Amino acid sequence: MVQQLLNQAAEQFSKGDYPAAIAIWTRIIDAVPTGDARNQALNGRAKSYLILSQPGLALIDLQKSDYDVKETAKLGELWLLTGITRLQLKQYAESILAFNRAEKLLPADASLYSNRAVAFQSSGNLAAARNDLLKSLSLKQTMSTYYNLAVLERVSGNYVTCNKILTQIIATQPSYAQVYVQRGLCSALQGNHDEALTDMLKALKLDPGNVEAIQQLGLSLAAKGQVSGARQALEKAAALRLAAGQIEEYQKILNAMSRLPSQ
Repeated sequence: MVQQLLNQAAEQFSKGDYPAAIAIWTRIIDAVPTGDARNQALNGRAKSYLILSQPGLALIDLQKSDYDVKETAKLGELWLLTGITRLQLKQYAESILAFNRAEKLLPADASLYSNRAVAFQSSGNLAAARNDLLKSLSLKQTMSTYYNLAVLERVSGNYVTCNKILTQIIATQPSYAQVYVQRGLCSALQGNHDEALTDMLKALKLDPGNVEAIQQLGLSLAAKGQVSGARQALEKAAALRLAAGQIEEYQKILNAMSRLPSQ
């Protein structure tokens, strides 16, 4: 009966019906006080909570999991999930510690390094973040990891390297809007606003509501002295940032608009 429920929960999870999967896993957790089935249900429910952006609930479940020290693979996954959960909670030091424990048990897991890189970057350790991204790529080459490396290079001020990586991604994945956004940001930081505008327009063709593209479009138009178009784009970006509760970015846009010449 329990195995049947586990199978049903896994099926709902694979379909993307996370509330249904959570409901089934909850039945198992309530009915089974200990053992592997309970651990599977706790981990499954935690994964669903993470996908639904509920890391606090995920952490509660992960802390209830009880594995034997000999179950190294399962313990490794537990610490990996704990690291991801702490990352979502923006608890970067705790996240890194969890990933470090996972690394001892799952040293060949590429996702471990790519996720720990985010924690390192968020805590300001850009060198460690770069090392982890390169380690992840040595184990498994994915577009998302290359993309994260490009973003890291932009944040580090290595704009030429950032542009090169993004151009390579575009050559194989030309329909990913955010890659054009990042390349446009690199170009803008180098003062190449014509190239930035080209990339932002490409991004908006793929994703018309991309607020980063709209915002940089306005900033690049302002840099080129095209005040009317700049104001229109910045006003749209400001409205989107405000609606999303992104107050810091909203304030940046207002400051940029205040510097525009009066018409």
